[in-house]
Amino acid sequence: MSDSAKIVFPTDFSDLSLIALPWVRRMAAILEAEVHCIYAVEEPNVYATLDMGPAQMPSLEDFSESARMRMTAFIDEHLKSFDRETVGEILIGRAADEIIRYAGKIDAEMIIMTTHGYSGLKHALLGSTTEVVLRRADCPVLSIPARGDD
Repeated sequence: MSDSAKIVFPTDFSDLSLIALPWVRRMAAILEAEVHCIYAVEEPNVYATLDMGPAQMPSLEDFSESARMRMTAFIDEHLKSFDRETVGEILIGRAADEIIRYAGKIDAEMIIMTTHGYSGLKHALLGSTTEVVLRRADCPVLSIPARGDD
């Protein structure tokens, strides 16, 4: 890893995550930072509760390989034009925990991410990755609100 400043840009590959891109570009230019675009693959144990046999159940390797292909395409489409280096990483684990761990590991200047803006039951069921990151990260977190997805 280089000694330049680093920005962590978590994505779920959704259009909502793209809302943060202008801020990532702006802050990367100001800080002369490389961008670390990350995606966390959660272990597929949730599928154990479904009526699927082992042959039908996607493996962690399947999820990880799919995520690597999506990350390559995402960087090629949205981040190749950045002036600084872009690093793509696929992490294994709960998204909020992995974002925080990764930012600490690379000594990130900041994390820039979009909040999906869930409320009510959706928030209670899905939780808020951004909320956990805001509370627990050791570096500044720029949270970009997404609108209209309740």
